[in-house]
Amino acid sequence: IGVKNGMVIGEVGAGEGYFTFHLSKRVGPEGRIYANDIKKSVLNSVEEESQEKNIQNISVVQGETEDPLFPEKDLDMIVMMMVYHDLKKPVIFFKNLKKYLKQGANVVVIDRDPDRWGQGWDHFMTIEAIMDSVKKSDYELVRLETFLEKDNIYIFKPIETY
Repeated sequence: IGVKNGMVIGEVGAGEGYFTFHLSKRVGPEGRIYANDIKKSVLNSVEEESQEKNIQNISVVQGETEDPLFPEKDLDMIVMMMVYHDLKKPVIFFKNLKKYLKQGANVVVIDRDPDRWGQGWDHFMTIEAIMDSVKKSDYELVRLETFLEKDNIYIFKPIETY
Protein backbone atom coordinates (compact mmCIF):
# COMPACT_ATOMS: atom_id res chain seq x y z
CA ILE A 1 0.00 0.00 0.00
CA GLY A 2 3.05 2.24 -0.03
CA VAL A 3 3.80 2.72 3.67
CA LYS A 4 7.31 4.12 4.06
CA ASN A 5 9.65 5.16 6.82
CA GLY A 6 8.85 8.63 8.15
CA MET A 7 5.23 8.77 6.96
CA VAL A 8 2.43 10.27 9.03
CA ILE A 9 -0.65 8.05 8.76
CA GLY A 10 -4.15 8.30 10.13
CA GLU A 11 -5.70 4.93 10.88
CA VAL A 12 -9.51 5.01 11.01
CA GLY A 13 -11.16 2.45 13.29
CA ALA A 14 -7.96 1.23 14.91
CA GLY A 15 -9.79 -0.76 17.57
CA GLU A 16 -7.31 -2.33 19.96
CA GLY A 17 -4.45 -1.70 17.57
CA TYR A 18 -3.88 -4.91 15.63
CA PHE A 19 -2.92 -3.03 12.44
CA THR A 20 -1.70 0.06 14.33
CA PHE A 21 1.39 -1.66 15.67
CA HIS A 22 2.29 -3.07 12.24
CA LEU A 23 2.00 0.43 10.75
CA SER A 24 4.07 1.83 13.61
CA LYS A 25 6.97 -0.47 12.76
CA ARG A 26 6.79 0.43 9.06
CA VAL A 27 6.86 4.22 9.56
CA GLY A 28 9.64 3.93 12.14
CA PRO A 29 10.56 6.40 14.85
CA GLU A 30 10.56 9.31 12.38
CA GLY A 31 6.93 8.63 11.44
CA ARG A 32 3.66 8.82 13.35
CA ILE A 33 0.44 6.83 13.48
CA TYR A 34 -2.77 8.51 14.60
CA ALA A 35 -4.86 5.57 15.83
CA ASN A 36 -8.49 6.64 15.62
CA ASP A 37 -11.67 5.07 16.93
CA ILE A 38 -15.02 6.24 18.27
CA LYS A 39 -14.66 4.04 21.37
CA LYS A 40 -12.39 5.39 24.09
CA SER A 41 -12.15 1.97 25.74
CA VAL A 42 -10.33 0.39 22.78
CA LEU A 43 -8.06 3.40 22.43
CA ASN A 44 -7.09 2.96 26.07
CA SER A 45 -5.78 -0.50 25.11
CA VAL A 46 -3.63 1.02 22.36
CA GLU A 47 -2.24 3.62 24.77
CA GLU A 48 -1.46 0.99 27.41
CA GLU A 49 0.30 -1.31 24.97
CA SER A 50 2.26 1.60 23.50
CA GLN A 51 3.44 2.58 26.99
CA GLU A 52 4.28 -1.00 27.96
CA LYS A 53 6.37 -1.48 24.82
CA ASN A 54 7.77 2.08 24.91
CA ILE A 55 6.43 2.86 21.42
CA GLN A 56 6.66 6.60 20.91
CA ASN A 57 5.18 7.06 17.43
CA ILE A 58 1.51 6.25 18.13
CA SER A 59 -1.07 8.81 19.24
CA VAL A 60 -4.70 7.92 19.90
CA VAL A 61 -7.56 10.05 18.63
CA GLN A 62 -11.18 9.63 19.61
CA GLY A 63 -13.29 10.58 16.63
CA GLU A 64 -16.93 10.87 15.73
CA THR A 65 -19.06 8.69 13.47
CA GLU A 66 -18.81 11.18 10.60
CA ASP A 67 -15.31 12.61 11.19
CA PRO A 68 -12.15 11.00 12.59
CA LEU A 69 -11.02 14.33 14.09
CA PHE A 70 -7.36 13.77 13.28
CA PRO A 71 -5.31 16.49 15.00
CA GLU A 72 -3.08 17.05 12.01
CA LYS A 73 -3.58 18.09 8.41
CA ASP A 74 -1.38 16.93 5.55
CA LEU A 75 -1.38 13.23 6.39
CA ASP A 76 0.64 11.09 4.00
CA MET A 77 -2.03 8.38 4.02
CA ILE A 78 -5.24 7.29 5.72
CA VAL A 79 -5.81 3.57 6.29
CA MET A 80 -9.07 1.81 7.10
CA MET A 81 -8.74 -1.88 8.01
CA MET A 82 -12.05 -3.77 8.27
CA VAL A 83 -13.96 -0.54 8.92
CA TYR A 84 -15.62 0.67 5.75
CA HIS A 85 -18.58 -1.71 5.94
CA ASP A 86 -19.44 -0.36 9.43
CA LEU A 87 -19.55 3.33 8.50
CA LYS A 88 -23.06 4.72 9.00
CA LYS A 89 -22.61 7.52 6.46
CA PRO A 90 -19.63 6.55 4.30
CA VAL A 91 -20.09 9.34 1.74
CA ILE A 92 -20.00 12.06 4.41
CA PHE A 93 -17.14 10.32 6.23
CA PHE A 94 -15.00 10.12 3.10
CA LYS A 95 -15.69 13.76 2.26
CA ASN A 96 -14.51 14.68 5.76
CA LEU A 97 -11.26 12.77 5.23
CA LYS A 98 -10.14 15.17 2.50
CA LYS A 99 -9.29 17.96 4.93
CA TYR A 100 -6.67 15.72 6.59
CA LEU A 101 -4.86 14.55 3.46
CA LYS A 102 -1.71 16.00 1.96
CA GLN A 103 -2.15 16.72 -1.75
CA GLY A 104 -1.64 13.49 -3.67
CA ALA A 105 -2.14 11.29 -0.58
CA ASN A 106 -4.18 8.10 -0.72
CA VAL A 107 -6.91 6.52 1.36
CA VAL A 108 -6.46 2.76 1.66
CA VAL A 109 -9.46 0.58 2.45
CA ILE A 110 -8.89 -3.06 3.36
CA ASP A 111 -12.15 -4.97 3.74
CA ARG A 112 -13.73 -8.37 3.33
CA ASP A 113 -15.11 -9.41 -0.05
CA PRO A 114 -18.48 -11.10 0.61
CA ASP A 115 -18.38 -12.75 -2.82
CA ARG A 116 -15.33 -14.74 -1.72
CA TRP A 117 -16.50 -15.43 1.85
CA GLY A 118 -19.68 -17.22 0.82
CA GLN A 119 -23.14 -17.18 2.32
CA GLY A 120 -23.73 -15.43 5.60
CA TRP A 121 -21.24 -12.66 4.94
CA ASP A 122 -23.72 -10.05 3.74
CA HIS A 123 -22.52 -7.74 6.54
CA PHE A 124 -19.69 -6.75 4.22
CA MET A 125 -19.99 -4.69 1.05
CA THR A 126 -19.39 -5.88 -2.50
CA ILE A 127 -16.75 -4.25 -4.67
CA GLU A 128 -19.52 -2.50 -6.60
CA ALA A 129 -21.15 -1.10 -3.45
CA ILE A 130 -17.88 0.27 -2.12
CA MET A 131 -16.96 1.77 -5.49
CA ASP A 132 -20.37 3.46 -5.85
CA SER A 133 -20.20 4.90 -2.36
CA VAL A 134 -16.66 6.23 -2.68
CA LYS A 135 -17.34 7.70 -6.12
CA LYS A 136 -20.14 9.80 -4.56
CA SER A 137 -17.49 11.20 -2.20
CA ASP A 138 -15.43 12.54 -5.12
CA TYR A 139 -12.63 9.98 -4.92
CA GLU A 140 -11.24 7.86 -7.69
CA LEU A 141 -9.80 4.38 -7.60
CA VAL A 142 -6.03 4.27 -7.99
CA ARG A 143 -5.75 0.51 -7.65
CA LEU A 144 -7.76 -2.50 -6.53
CA GLU A 145 -5.83 -5.49 -5.21
CA THR A 146 -7.60 -8.84 -4.97
CA PHE A 147 -4.65 -11.15 -4.28
CA LEU A 148 -5.61 -11.77 -0.64
CA GLU A 149 -7.66 -14.89 -0.07
CA LYS A 150 -10.84 -13.19 1.13
CA ASP A 151 -10.13 -9.47 1.40
CA ASN A 152 -9.73 -6.60 -1.04
CA ILE A 153 -7.38 -3.64 -0.89
CA TYR A 154 -8.75 -0.44 -2.41
CA ILE A 155 -6.48 2.53 -2.92
CA PHE A 156 -8.35 5.78 -3.52
CA LYS A 157 -7.35 9.38 -3.98
CA PRO A 158 -9.50 12.48 -3.86
CA ILE A 159 -10.46 13.94 -7.21
CA GLU A 160 -8.72 17.30 -7.40
CA THR A 161 -11.14 20.12 -8.10
CA TYR A 162 -9.81 23.50 -9.10
